[in-house]
Amino acid sequence: MKKLVLITLLLAFMAKPLYNLSYLVYYQVNIDYIIENYCVNKTKVEMACNGKCHLAKQLQQNDATDEQNNAVKLFSELFSVVFYQSKTLYSFSCLIFYRKGKINSFYSKNYRYAYSASFFKPPIA
Repeated sequence: MKKLVLITLLLAFMAKPLYNLSYLVYYQVNIDYIIENYCVNKTKVEMACNGKCHLAKQLQQNDATDEQNNAVKLFSELFSVVFYQSKTLYSFSCLIFYRKGKINSFYSKNYRYAYSASFFKPPIA
């Protein structure tokens, strides 16, 4: 399972470089066709363009679309919610500390004060 995840992540990170590499492979395989049909500098033999102008246009067009996509991504990241915490309402109706009719044995008033009005003075030795 880990190998499958690793291979998937590697392919995801390698997708863009492989996409650019596909332009270069297409150029190398079909160089004669590109020179005949797409080359702007066919008449200027001394430039030795050999269809590189078409390849440069394709790569530049690819980079331009990437820059537009990056601008959209940056704009969406700018206004995205970074942190959101929903409000929680607390209800204390279920917490009843004292119920009428029941005596809580852990809390009872066992202390009694015996008040006496006379002040008894102990003997002095």
